[in-house]
Amino acid sequence: MKSFSKTIFIFSFFFLFVVRLHALETMNIWRHSEIAGKNSIFCDLGLAPLSFVDLDFPILPADIRIEYLPPFPLPFSLGVFFKTPNPNFKSFGLRGAYHFDLLDDVTDLYFVYSFDFGFLRNDLLLEYNDTPVEKHLYDFRVGVRRFFGQWLGLVVETGFKFESIIFLLSIKIN
Repeated sequence: MKSFSKTIFIFSFFFLFVVRLHALETMNIWRHSEIAGKNSIFCDLGLAPLSFVDLDFPILPADIRIEYLPPFPLPFSLGVFFKTPNPNFKSFGLRGAYHFDLLDDVTDLYFVYSFDFGFLRNDLLLEYNDTPVEKHLYDFRVGVRRFFGQWLGLVVETGFKFESIIFLLSIKIN
């Protein structure tokens, strides 16, 4: 097992740092994209998740997210998310994302780790005699943010367990 992990490390190091392939010139994994630069703040509003499980396209609950890219050398963002009550909180929590520069001025590709505070929400719902909601304690997602101008854009992101696609309207605040 040690030799396997050592081999993977050596090949990863060689691939990422030594070999310069022209096919990889379309993406930079170490630099902020122009639209998602340092100190950027994004507010996303999603109204229509397309679910592959039930083949459902509900308008509510609205999905609201706020993300901040701190002035770190690597393109990492921190954020919060929640779904509006319909009839109660579906989910809320924290998000951490890593952004990739696609060498396009208005496009932002990112991978998200999402942590849901479902254990707090369900305790609160039980306290007020409401029905608990299914917990999604963690989730990995992939998204693309495309801007049409300096402050308005569209986001397409995978949903929980890649079971849906979420369409969001994105506003760049800073």
